[in-house]
Amino acid sequence: MRHFSRQLASKIASFLDLDPDGLELDLVDPPDAKLGDLAMGCFPLAKLLRSSPVKVSQDLASRDWDIDWLEEVVATGPYLNLKVNREVFSQHAISLIESSGESWGCTDSGRGKTVIVEYSSPNIAKHLAVHHLRSTMLGQAMANIFRSAGYEVVSWNHLGDWGTGFGKLLAAWESYKDFDDLDSPPLSDREDAVTDLNALYVRYSNDAKENPELEDLAREWFKKLENGDSLARDRWNMIRDVSLQLFDKIYARLGVQFDTVIGESHYEEAMKGVIAKLSELNILIESEGAEVVQVDEDIPPMLIRKKDGATLYGTRDLASAITRYENVQFDRCLYVVDAGQGLHFRQVFGVLKKMGYEWADHLEHAEFGVMRLNVDGHWKKGKTRGGQVVLLQDVLDKAVELAGAVVRKKNPDISESDLSEIAEAVGMGAVIFSDMKASRRKDVNFDLDKMLAFDGETGPYLQYTHVRFSSILNKAADSKMSRGDGSGLVEDEELVLIKRLLRYPEVTDKAAKSAEPSQLSQYLLELASDFNTYYAKHRVMSDDQQLSEHRLTLIESLKNTLATGLKRLCIQPLTRM
Repeated sequence: MRHFSRQLASKIASFLDLDPDGLELDLVDPPDAKLGDLAMGCFPLAKLLRSSPVKVSQDLASRDWDIDWLEEVVATGPYLNLKVNREVFSQHAISLIESSGESWGCTDSGRGKTVIVEYSSPNIAKHLAVHHLRSTMLGQAMANIFRSAGYEVVSWNHLGDWGTGFGKLLAAWESYKDFDDLDSPPLSDREDAVTDLNALYVRYSNDAKENPELEDLAREWFKKLENGDSLARDRWNMIRDVSLQLFDKIYARLGVQFDTVIGESHYEEAMKGVIAKLSELNILIESEGAEVVQVDEDIPPMLIRKKDGATLYGTRDLASAITRYENVQFDRCLYVVDAGQGLHFRQVFGVLKKMGYEWADHLEHAEFGVMRLNVDGHWKKGKTRGGQVVLLQDVLDKAVELAGAVVRKKNPDISESDLSEIAEAVGMGAVIFSDMKASRRKDVNFDLDKMLAFDGETGPYLQYTHVRFSSILNKAADSKMSRGDGSGLVEDEELVLIKRLLRYPEVTDKAAKSAEPSQLSQYLLELASDFNTYYAKHRVMSDDQQLSEHRLTLIESLKNTLATGLKRLCIQPLTRM
């Protein structure tokens, strides 16, 4: 809609002797279609002119606008209601969309700015579980949306690969060979090395509850790891390698990619510098034998170093943020982490500010609600260790299996190869979209049956709508029909679709500004709903060839918009189901 609002801004600037670049005009739909096709509030203009909105709207309504697509301008209180010449308006809109090509919906609002998006960030030696899905897919969608808004994006996977927990695993590796000798067969040759590592960790942790000496042994092994002991380092590297291989398989399946994959271990040296600077600034204080920083009156002190000298992941987060900014002078740095870590990030950001880093104001906790699983009829948060675990790989396999059954039922003659490809895309689309359709701050109940519905607010519903677009265009191609220029799109439902299409770039910017993929997902649902309302009332291909050609152009624009939107959400558009 910006193309048209800029034309209006230029006219208004000439009327009122203002700078058009400083005018932000928001064109909306009137509350009643009888009032007009578009509406514009005069409140910002009134504030700029130090006048009343009603007076400004009346003044502007009396002017000679002389814009080819604009038929009438009427003042209604503080609003201007606009009636468009539908033939000209639609033609301009279609021309704008077609001339933009694959870049339609992209903007340059982020040009010259760099954003880091940290997401997924699993712990090595653990499986990706279903509750990891939220950070992984929300983060990837954010990265995609930022790129479409013109930002330079660095997608970042901050692995949990350090800490006293690895002391337990290394101690168990050496002491529990009768339970599982991880050297025979070696981890790299095992079918599911991560499951074996997790089983060993759980066994050791349970035994440590009854035998505190095992905790001491774990601390000794982590100390060896910190000090660079060759055996500890070699085994730790093996654990890291098999974990990454497993993660990469699942990431590839979900369409997830990272520019940078760095673990907490990377910041061991940098932490020493952080602690030294905190000491120099005299903000590192002793508290019951440990060392803390008092952040603010309403925020508890941040623990920097334990009594035994061990650091925490918060200390590593401080080192990580400083190192990142030294390497990438970001304008925004987002941590896509669940809302339960809100206090932690308030502490981290607060300490960085106390250290004098002005860029700490560019750090954002892009929090999200938890993924809840149905456990004995109750929705509960999942955990990777300690029970209630649903592995992400198992969920994806189940989604694909169920999707295959649905597709087979709808299309009994489909080949096995086509069924396999479509079921994978539908299953992935269902699971991924379930994370995208609501505000990220809301908790999500993981209900696979609802996700796979072909109606309602689901991924398969959007994929099926794309299939419908493709089917219409394929039939037109078989009939050798050409495309019109859009000037025949004058029906009420067609104007609704045209206006919806024109808002695509604005949605991109809003989603990027708020780091909110649901802005895009809701837009796509509205687009599909508007089309299905239109399709129920009007035939695209009719006896009127010229009208059909105009409508085919509309279908092409809808298809391309839906396809790019789905791809930004990591969902594959389909041409058949």
